[in-house]
Amino acid sequence: MIMNKLLKIDNIMYRVSDLKKAERFYINILGLKKAWEDENAGMIGFIFEQSDSEIVIHTDPNIPKGEYSYLVEDVVEFCEEVKKQGYKVLSEPFEVRPGKYALLSDPDGNEIPIIDLSKFGGKPRYD
Repeated sequence: MIMNKLLKIDNIMYRVSDLKKAERFYINILGLKKAWEDENAGMIGFIFEQSDSEIVIHTDPNIPKGEYSYLVEDVVEFCEEVKKQGYKVLSEPFEVRPGKYALLSDPDGNEIPIIDLSKFGGKPRYD
Protein backbone atom coordinates (compact mmCIF):
# COMPACT_ATOMS: atom_id res chain seq x y z
CA MET A 1 0.00 0.00 0.00
CA ILE A 2 1.29 3.46 -0.94
CA MET A 3 1.53 5.62 2.17
CA ASN A 4 2.66 8.76 0.36
CA LYS A 5 1.45 10.10 -2.96
CA LEU A 6 1.68 13.14 -5.16
CA LEU A 7 -1.56 15.09 -4.68
CA LYS A 8 -1.36 17.59 -7.54
CA ILE A 9 0.93 20.05 -9.27
CA ASP A 10 1.27 22.69 -6.57
CA ASN A 11 3.01 25.39 -8.58
CA ILE A 12 5.03 26.35 -11.60
CA MET A 13 7.54 29.17 -11.16
CA TYR A 14 8.84 31.70 -13.66
CA ARG A 15 11.62 34.21 -13.12
CA VAL A 16 10.74 37.67 -14.44
CA SER A 17 12.74 40.90 -14.76
CA ASP A 18 9.96 43.28 -13.70
CA LEU A 19 7.49 41.94 -11.15
CA LYS A 20 4.79 44.62 -11.66
CA LYS A 21 4.96 44.46 -15.47
CA ALA A 22 4.71 40.65 -15.34
CA GLU A 23 1.84 40.86 -12.82
CA ARG A 24 -0.23 42.87 -15.31
CA PHE A 25 0.48 40.28 -18.05
CA TYR A 26 -0.52 37.29 -15.92
CA ILE A 27 -3.76 39.01 -14.83
CA ASN A 28 -4.81 40.92 -17.95
CA ILE A 29 -3.57 38.59 -20.70
CA LEU A 30 -3.62 35.12 -19.12
CA GLY A 31 -6.69 35.75 -16.96
CA LEU A 32 -5.19 34.49 -13.71
CA LYS A 33 -6.24 35.76 -10.28
CA LYS A 34 -3.61 37.21 -7.94
CA ALA A 35 -3.73 35.09 -4.78
CA TRP A 36 -0.80 36.40 -2.74
CA GLU A 37 2.31 38.58 -2.82
CA ASP A 38 5.52 38.39 -0.80
CA GLU A 39 7.25 41.72 -1.33
CA ASN A 40 10.33 40.73 0.71
CA ALA A 41 10.96 37.67 -1.47
CA GLY A 42 9.91 39.41 -4.70
CA MET A 43 7.20 36.82 -5.45
CA ILE A 44 3.57 36.87 -6.56
CA GLY A 45 1.27 33.83 -6.70
CA PHE A 46 -1.65 33.46 -9.10
CA ILE A 47 -4.40 30.84 -9.27
CA PHE A 48 -6.39 29.48 -12.18
CA GLU A 49 -10.14 29.85 -12.61
CA GLN A 50 -10.70 26.08 -12.26
CA SER A 51 -7.82 25.02 -10.00
CA ASP A 52 -5.92 26.11 -6.92
CA SER A 53 -2.58 25.14 -8.46
CA GLU A 54 -0.46 28.27 -8.69
CA ILE A 55 1.79 30.06 -11.08
CA VAL A 56 4.41 31.95 -9.09
CA ILE A 57 6.50 34.73 -10.60
CA HIS A 58 9.66 35.92 -8.90
CA THR A 59 12.78 37.99 -9.42
CA ASP A 60 15.25 35.70 -7.57
CA PRO A 61 18.06 34.61 -9.95
CA ASN A 62 18.88 31.70 -7.62
CA ILE A 63 15.60 29.91 -8.37
CA PRO A 64 15.79 27.87 -11.61
CA LYS A 65 13.59 28.90 -14.55
CA GLY A 66 10.43 26.87 -15.05
CA GLU A 67 10.67 25.21 -11.64
CA TYR A 68 7.60 23.28 -10.54
CA SER A 69 6.57 21.37 -7.42
CA TYR A 70 4.22 18.52 -6.62
CA LEU A 71 2.14 18.83 -3.46
CA VAL A 72 2.42 16.08 -0.83
CA GLU A 73 0.94 15.87 2.66
CA ASP A 74 4.26 15.70 4.53
CA VAL A 75 7.64 16.21 2.84
CA VAL A 76 9.66 14.78 5.75
CA GLU A 77 7.59 11.56 5.91
CA PHE A 78 7.66 11.25 2.13
CA CYS A 79 11.47 11.49 2.07
CA GLU A 80 11.82 8.95 4.88
CA GLU A 81 9.69 6.47 2.91
CA VAL A 82 11.64 7.12 -0.30
CA LYS A 83 14.93 6.32 1.47
CA LYS A 84 13.41 3.31 3.25
CA GLN A 85 12.42 1.90 -0.16
CA GLY A 86 16.00 2.36 -1.42
CA TYR A 87 15.55 5.45 -3.59
CA LYS A 88 17.43 8.75 -3.46
CA VAL A 89 16.57 12.07 -1.89
CA LEU A 90 18.73 14.58 -3.78
CA SER A 91 17.95 17.49 -1.49
CA GLU A 92 16.83 16.85 2.08
CA PRO A 93 13.73 18.72 3.31
CA PHE A 94 14.20 22.42 3.99
CA GLU A 95 11.97 25.34 4.96
CA VAL A 96 10.10 27.34 2.30
CA ARG A 97 7.29 29.91 2.51
CA PRO A 98 4.38 27.42 2.96
CA GLY A 99 6.20 24.53 4.65
CA LYS A 100 8.90 22.07 3.55
CA TYR A 101 10.48 21.31 0.17
CA ALA A 102 12.72 18.46 -1.02
CA LEU A 103 14.03 16.99 -4.25
CA LEU A 104 13.72 13.27 -4.99
CA SER A 105 15.16 11.16 -7.78
CA ASP A 106 13.41 8.47 -9.77
CA PRO A 107 15.43 5.36 -10.78
CA ASP A 108 16.67 7.16 -13.94
CA GLY A 109 17.82 10.29 -12.14
CA ASN A 110 14.84 12.49 -13.05
CA GLU A 111 14.33 15.13 -10.39
CA ILE A 112 10.97 15.18 -8.60
CA PRO A 113 10.40 18.32 -6.51
CA ILE A 114 7.91 18.00 -3.65
CA ILE A 115 6.42 20.61 -1.32
CA ASP A 116 3.99 20.57 1.58
CA LEU A 117 1.82 23.23 3.19
CA SER A 118 2.74 22.39 6.77
CA LYS A 119 3.14 26.05 7.79
CA PHE A 120 -0.33 26.77 6.38
CA GLY A 121 -2.17 23.90 8.10
CA GLY A 122 -2.19 21.83 4.91
CA LYS A 123 -4.29 24.32 2.91
CA PRO A 124 -3.25 27.07 0.47
CA ARG A 125 -3.16 30.52 2.01
CA TYR A 126 -3.87 33.64 0.03
CA ASP A 127 -3.63 37.35 0.88
